[in-house]
Amino acid sequence: MTIAVDMEIRISLLQAVQAVLFFSLLIAVSAWDLRYRIIPDRFQAGIALLSFLNFAPGQLLGALGAVPYLIVALFCKREGGIGGGDIKLMFGAGFFLGAKLTVVAAFIGILLGGGFGALLLAAKKADRKTRFAFGPFLCIGIAAAMFFGERLADWYIGLL
Repeated sequence: MTIAVDMEIRISLLQAVQAVLFFSLLIAVSAWDLRYRIIPDRFQAGIALLSFLNFAPGQLLGALGAVPYLIVALFCKREGGIGGGDIKLMFGAGFFLGAKLTVVAAFIGILLGGGFGALLLAAKKADRKTRFAFGPFLCIGIAAAMFFGERLADWYIGLL
């Protein structure tokens, strides 16, 4: 019985370490994207590695959360739209979070990024063609989904 408890603690500790590393990568992605407006592949590789270590079959659906971003990127090439780093970020994060939490992360990220863009437009600090880093907003959404996603999703589904 003691071994089972120890195994549970080790699994929980491993998950905590993975979450801290994942969160640290989100901070790095945000800082880098804010400064250079690009998300380097080395950060994406770290997210992918942590996602694969955390693999469960249901999480594969979460990776499909990158598909809407890919579609926007393909159809909005002229305007800049979504960058490849944002697509890869949502792919890796979706794989880490699973489908339900990826929807929450995407919703929060889009809401925050869209709100920021709307504020820039309203303050006349930008026009419709102005580009800004979207990765930090996605990272906030991903982090919020990690910590509050289950409760937010259950609350929203309860409203329906």
